[in-house]
Parts: sequence; structure tokens; C-alpha cells
Amino acid sequence: MLSLTDIEDSPTEVSKMESVCDALAADFSRDNCYRSAHLSMTASENYPSKFVRAMGGAMQGAFYEFAPPYSTAEGEWHFPDSGAQAALVQKLAQLGCQMFQAQTFDWRPNGGAAAEQAVLLGTCSRGDAFVHFGHQDGGHSSLEELARKIGIGIFHIPVQEDSLLIDVQRLAELLAAQPEIKLVILDQSFKLRWQPLAEIREIMPPTVTLAYDASHDGGLILGGVLPQPLAAGADIVLGNTHKTIPGPQKGYVAFFNARHPVLKPVSDWICPYMQSNSHAELLVPFYMALVEISLFGRPYAQQIVKNAKALALCMHAEGLRVVGESFGYTETHQVLVSIGSPGEALHAAAHLLALAGIRCNNIEIPGSGGRHGLRFGVQALTRRGIQEIDMAVIARFIARVLVRKEPPELVRNEVALFLRSFPLHPLAFSLDSQYEEPHAIRLREEVAA
Repeated sequence: MLSLTDIEDSPTEVSKMESVCDALAADFSRDNCYRSAHLSMTASENYPSKFVRAMGGAMQGAFYEFAPPYSTAEGEWHFPDSGAQAALVQKLAQLGCQMFQAQTFDWRPNGGAAAEQAVLLGTCSRGDAFVHFGHQDGGHSSLEELARKIGIGIFHIPVQEDSLLIDVQRLAELLAAQPEIKLVILDQSFKLRWQPLAEIREIMPPTVTLAYDASHDGGLILGGVLPQPLAAGADIVLGNTHKTIPGPQKGYVAFFNARHPVLKPVSDWICPYMQSNSHAELLVPFYMALVEISLFGRPYAQQIVKNAKALALCMHAEGLRVVGESFGYTETHQVLVSIGSPGEALHAAAHLLALAGIRCNNIEIPGSGGRHGLRFGVQALTRRGIQEIDMAVIARFIARVLVRKEPPELVRNEVALFLRSFPLHPLAFSLDSQYEEPHAIRLREEVAA
């Protein structure tokens, strides 16, 4: 094995190290240029602040951390350490409980899918059943194949086609007719509206657990523009931390009642059954992302909703077929545009808009009878300081490609020029930010001139 002295004395090894560093620098530069010059409009991604990202390197790696969110004696999965990780877990759990109005907060899931699957496995056994949103209504993809594999029955939540709201009466009838159902999980990924959780709670049998997946709207909930799921009647709230919550790629599960009968089985499925490494190196950035939301969450969430509404209205004015006109298009960070066939939607997202410097994804449109289209999110744009006034420009970029059929490459240059007014540092509503609206306006005016 080479020592540092060996490398210093060997021009060949120094040259190799320089070559590796140069190659990495080129990759980093390419990534930064892409992010800087593209409109990041997927509903599933965000920009964590430089402060939060830096916190990922604050620890010298990470030890294993298995402690569940319930009292337990030391055993096979106990590892001694300095006590720093345990202190960080306690800080994160206390803040998570406070922000989600929960009695427990489990930081360990390595993503929202792992959190969902643990909730399914902890509440249902072979022969039981669960209810969630079907794919055509925006349901998440992580549960059905797992349920089929182990013999758990699958039912879909009934949804009103026009309003996209859950039909509570039909759900009550389904639960009464199928006593094997043990879990109702609201797991929408294509999410335009808040669902009537309080009404759903009223019709829930005591044998059924109600879970709410806040992966997409967690930042809006913590920012106070949407209700708290646990306060509205859910037993469990779960989600991830890299969409409207602009943090690392982690997940969480929080219980309203620390004595809930499925707390232990759900927690044990998270760890150690499904994963043995919970990536404790992400404890600090996870904690600081929640601190950031606690400081800036309300204006951040309010601006997201304003931006989404403005984008929808501007897209509609540009001739795009925006979903949800009957309820004002959106109540969240998402805007959906109907295109047509799966192939047409894929071509629009992966080729036309991608070439124009606009990042989004194609989906099946809820309530459309099988039409496909595009899902846009505004949370990352909001972090760059983009506001309602700018949504007309963004909608026009999209319409020029999809409606007026202009060459995407021509639009791409204008997208990059537009984004020079909105640098990736400092991000708005962040611990990095010295954000001032007059500064942003001045930059926009300079670019326009």
C-alpha cells in the first residue's frame, strides 16, 4: 500500500492523482452547469442549501445506529460509541415530534418507499388486505408488488373523477364489506389537493390503521399551508425529505400515539429487518433541514402554493391543457398538464422539454380516463427565488416548445439566460440566504435589458 511519502516521491503516482482529480472536477462542473442552466421542475426533487449539504461531512463517517423509537434493553444490535450519535438522534426525534405533532419520530428509513413498505409489513400479514390509491389516481408504486408477493390483498381508494377527492362514503362501504382490511394509506404521488382526512377518520373501523404519506407535501404541512395529518386523524405520518422538504434523501415514520399497537412491528421492519444501515452520516443534514423549515417554512410554503397557482394559470393562458380547472388547478406544489398517449407524454418530457432545458416527468393523469401528461413541481424554483411574476416567462418557454412547436434548442439558450438571475447560492428560504427581493428584481431587469 502506498504511503503519502511514496506518492510525493513518485511523479507517476502524483500524475495519476492529478488525473483522477481533474476527471472528478470535470464531472462536478458538468453537474453544476446543468443544475444552474436548467429549470428543475420535477415534483420529486429540490435544492438543499449549501449549509445542509456541508453538514453531511460534519462527522467522521458514521457508526451503526439501530435504536428504535420505543424503549428497549441493550442487546445484539447495540454498539457503544461516544454518545454523540445518540444525542443527535434525540435532537432530531424531538424536533420531528414537535413539527409533525407526533409522539414518536423514526428517522431511520432510507427513503419514503422503505417507510411505506415498513408500514405495510407492520400492519398487515398474509391474508390481510390494505387500501391505497390506484396508479390511475396517483398512487405510489412501492406497495402492490410487495403485497402480491406475500399474499396481502389490494384494494383501491374510490376517488371522485371531477374533484379528485376521496369518495368517503364509498370508502366506508368498502371497509365494511372487507373486514380483512387492516390499513388505509393515502400514498398519492400525483397530488393536487388535500384529502378529507377528518371525514375519513370518522368512518374508520377501530381495527384499521390510517396512514398518510407526506413525501410530496411535507414542506407544505410543516409550513402551515396544509393541515397536520396526525391532528386531522391519521395514526401515522410518513414520508421522505428531498421534495418539498429540501433535505437529504432520507425517510421518516411518526406515530400520533406512542402506544399504538403497530408501532413496534413497523419500527422493527424498518430496522433491522429491511435495512441494517440507516446511514447515520445523514443525521446532521436531516436535523438541519428540519431546522431550516422551522425557521423559513411558512413563507417558503406560502410562496410554493402561490407559484404553483400562477404557473397553472399562465400555462392555461398559453393554451396548455392544465388539469383541475374546477378547483383552481392546484392546492399543492404540483401542476399537471394533459398531453395524450403515453408515448406522446414521454416524448414531451424526455426529449422536447429536456432539450429546451426544462426538467419534468411524464405520468398517467388522475381522473382522465387513461390520458398521460406531464407533472411539474415548483418547490425547487421557489428555492431559487423565483416568484409568481416569473411564472408567465416559464409557462411561455413550455408553450413555445409544446404548443407553438419551436425548436427546443432555441428555447434552451433563453432558459439559461433567464436563470442567471436566480443563482444556486444563496438559496431563498435557507440558512445560506441573504435573499432580498429588490436584488432579484434588479438582476431580472439587467438580464431583460
